[in-house]
Order: sequence, then C-alpha cells, then structure tokens
Amino acid sequence: MQERLRVALFGLLAVSAAHAADTAGCSVRKGLYESWLSLGKHAPSRAVKGAAPVVPSQPAMEAPSAQGIASAYGAFFTCLNDAAVPADDEGGRTLCKDAGNDRVAALVCETSLYLKTGRKASKDLLEALPATKKSAEMVWDLQSIAESGLDAGRYPAMFQPDGPGYKILDELFVLVLDDQDTAAAKYSHIAGSASGTAGKHVDAQFKILVREAPAVVVKQWASLRQHQARMKKVLAELATELPAGELKKLRKGISGFCTPDNLDCPEIVKLFGRAE
Repeated sequence: MQERLRVALFGLLAVSAAHAADTAGCSVRKGLYESWLSLGKHAPSRAVKGAAPVVPSQPAMEAPSAQGIASAYGAFFTCLNDAAVPADDEGGRTLCKDAGNDRVAALVCETSLYLKTGRKASKDLLEALPATKKSAEMVWDLQSIAESGLDAGRYPAMFQPDGPGYKILDELFVLVLDDQDTAAAKYSHIAGSASGTAGKHVDAQFKILVREAPAVVVKQWASLRQHQARMKKVLAELATELPAGELKKLRKGISGFCTPDNLDCPEIVKLFGRAE
C-alpha cells in the first residue's frame, strides 16, 4: 500500500514538474540590453550577415562580460525556439510574460510568437517594433549580439538562415508589401540603420518593392522618401539589369498611382521618371 502511494506521489510530482516546465516563460535578467550598450555599442560599424562580429576596442568591452551577455541571450533564443505556444486565453501571449523586463528580449519574444502562431497577429508584432530611427538601431544590435554568441555556427531554427535582425527585417518587409498599418514607417527606420551586407540586403528588398508594389511606394512616400538616395542607386542598377520595356513598365506603374491631388507625386515622378 505504502509502495503504491509512493509511486502515485512520484507520478504526481513528475507531472507537476513537467507542467511547470511547460508553462515557465523564457526570460533574461532585467536591463541586459542596457548592459550590452554600456560595453560599447557604438562600434565603427554594425555586424553584417556573413561577417565576423565587430568588437569595439574600448577597455570596458572585456570579452568575458560581453560573451556572458551574448551567452545569456543565446540561451534565451534557444528557449524560445524550443518552447511550445502556451494554451492560454490570450493567444499564447503568456509565452512572453517573463521577457518584458528587457527591450531586446521583448522584441524577440514577440517575433517568436508571431512566427509560432502562423503570422496571424501582425498588429502585435508591429506594435512591438521600434517606433523611431534611433530606437530601431536595436534590431542591428540584436544581430550583433546573436552573432557574438553564435553556437556551433548555426542560429536557432526560427532565425535561420541569417539571424534575428534579418528575420525581423524580412518579416516586416512582407507586411510592407501587404501595406499593413505602420509597416512602412517601422521598416524605414530599421532599413535606415542598415549598412554593409545588411545595406545590400535592404537594396535587394527595395528592388522588389519598386517592381512589385508601386502603389505602396506612392501611398507610403512620407515614410520612404528618406531613402531616395537608395532608390536612385537601385534604379541605376535596374536600368542595367532590366530590358528597356521592363524599366518603362516600372516607371508607368509608379506614375500610374499618382493622382493630381497627391502633393508628393511631383517628387516621386522626378525620382523615378515618366514612362514615355
């Protein structure tokens, strides 16, 4: 009898422990991102896809501390990657209940939840994304952190192939193409901080944008106008890559969405040119 009770009690404890593990949120300590910033975020350049992470030369950037922060985030990324979406009454939002103490952790958790729930809650993701150009630098800091702590040369599956900064940018770009509310403004902030290989990644997306979504270019010009230099570069490249007929079709597509009452259109047509 006692033996049966011990077995039953052990089973109950095991179930309780498993339940606790299933419902425990992934987290990092409060202010971890601020600790990363204090170690010298303002390096000469930000990390880029396929390149070794840039480590600032300031004495404060001691390898153990920097590596410790990167390792803490790496464990958090792995936890999120492996975690199941909680069966709660909030669409799984308790997954991120322990991530709100840190800006980077909160953004990564929202991205993870968005991916794990079939990309249905785009509004929640957009609200979680940085609202200014300055705060959008966090996305590329996230990429630097992830590259610093890269384990076995591979990102967690949800961030493959290029890492969390690129994953966020790519998911947001799809929302731009769909003309989702605030997507163009949020994307513009992040793209504005992209340089090096990341800048080339953005250039490739702008080529898709001007070719596939001319209506979005015109409608969201207030957000996109800061990228006129990039658009000029992209147009120059497309002029050498596309047949003349395709380039004319591109210009026609842009100008076709311009209306006489759109005060931005003279600037847009001047940049892209008229279809002759």
